[in-house]
Amino acid sequence: LWANVERGTPEYEALKRERAEPLLEAVERAVPGARESIELELIGSPLTHARFNRRHNGTYGPFMPASAGMLPGASTPVDGLLCCGDSTFPGIGVPAAAASGCAAANVVMSVDEHLEALKAMRIP
Repeated sequence: LWANVERGTPEYEALKRERAEPLLEAVERAVPGARESIELELIGSPLTHARFNRRHNGTYGPFMPASAGMLPGASTPVDGLLCCGDSTFPGIGVPAAAASGCAAANVVMSVDEHLEALKAMRIP
């Protein structure tokens, strides 16, 4: 999909916008009025990942053979520093990376505290 698209062209910008639209619609359903609150919007693409994250063809996930065992969790040796994303447990892909964010958040607050925060934000 992105192989023959050149960064910075109108076609590239249109494709990024097209691919981001379903995500923005989902956010708007969960948080009505969210789009009007956006002050800075930076839409990434696999080309963005290749350029800034040095990911081959914009791929996701760590280079780690299965024999290396489990991916690391959220905790680090640095007090107050947590990790999340596709190179932490549970791994590769947007849902897994999002879940790793939840795992990091659980280090900071309990599930009950999360539910209270969501309730306060009126998110089901």
